[in-house]
Parts: sequence; structure tokens; C-alpha cells
Amino acid sequence: MTGTNPEPPPEPGMPAGQMQSMADALRRSVSCQDGDALLDDLAFWDAMRGYDCSAPSGPMFIRVYEHAASVPQTVEEWRDTFGAERTIARGTHWYVIGAPSDVAAVRAPGSDPAIADDVREPAALSPRQDYLTTCARYIASEGERYVRHPDRRSGSASQYETLFPGVTAQLHQAIDRFGAERLRAAIVQDRWPAALTPLGPGVKAQCALAYDEVQDSVAPLGGAS
Repeated sequence: MTGTNPEPPPEPGMPAGQMQSMADALRRSVSCQDGDALLDDLAFWDAMRGYDCSAPSGPMFIRVYEHAASVPQTVEEWRDTFGAERTIARGTHWYVIGAPSDVAAVRAPGSDPAIADDVREPAALSPRQDYLTTCARYIASEGERYVRHPDRRSGSASQYETLFPGVTAQLHQAIDRFGAERLRAAIVQDRWPAALTPLGPGVKAQCALAYDEVQDSVAPLGGAS
């Protein structure tokens, strides 16, 4: 990265309320039960709403992203799991992954009709998106470490503070306000990933501020790998 041409933030995408409404409608269309609500994606830079839930024939994964480009980029992470027992339905901003008989019941939102899955190589993440993706994944891993062992300092704390300035402190404060005991219970119940997502939007905003601070000094981090 160089500081000569700073990368602008992405254009505004789908509003959070519309994302949530779309995720809710997709879930209702497939009678997905016992669902964990996802209020963000802590493995990717973009904002997301969705559900991990149980459909009649197996687990189902519902995702709605703020930006359309994020759909093929994140679907790529699932590509190797598709086959006779798992398939996808998708639109411009959303996708649903699950058993073929369950996915066949999906009713696409009227504002975002279903389209054919695009198997071409998705666009590469920009340097900013790459950094924010890595920062999001750091939030997930450091959040679990802090909830499990709040009195134990990470051996890499100073390195991460240099790479993601202000993010660790923001994350710890958010967990303390939210309630570490609630999150600890989610780990025991194996519902950890979803439990942390309410904190995602606020802490990922700190990732964006951190990028503005360090973008001249960091190389692409490989966050999409």
C-alpha cells in the first residue's frame, strides 16, 4: 500500500433495516427453526444479517449482505461444500445454503429476485477490504479469548494493537457492557459465533478507523484466504 492514492470507503449499500427484513422473509419462507440470529459477519469486512437454523432436511444458512459484490466473494468460501446434499439459492444481495429440498422452498424477495449462481472467480478484495476482513476475524478470535480468559493477556497483544489500533480496547469495552457471562454461556451452548455478532458493527467501525490510521504502513494481509 502507498499513501499517494488513499482508497475511498465503499459506496453505501442496502440499509440495515432492509437487510434484516430480507433475512427474516427468507427464513419464514423455509420454516427454519431453532435459529441463531447473525447481526454481522465476523469473518468478512461487509455488514451482514442472517440466520443459522434447522430446516426440515438439515442445517440452513441465510445471509444478506450490504453490498452486492460480497455475495460471490463469500459464497466462494462455501463452494467446495456444494454437491448432492448441499446447494444454494441466491439473489444480488442474499443467498441461502442448505439441503436441495429445503433450498427449493426459498421464496426470493420481490425486491431482489433469484438469479443463477455465478461460478466465475469473484472480484478480489481491495486492500481496505482485505484489512477489514482480517480485523473482523481478529475480533472473533480475541473476543472468545477475552470471554474465556479475561485476566490473561494475549502474548500477541502489542502486535495486534499496532496492527489494529484501538480495536482491542473497543472490543473489550463492548464485551464488558454486553455481559461476558452471557457470552460465556453461549460458548458452553456451542452458540458462540452468533452470540458475538451484536457487537460486530460497532467494533468493525473501529477497524475502519484503524485502517485510516495505518494504511500507509501495512501490506495486504491476506484476510480473504
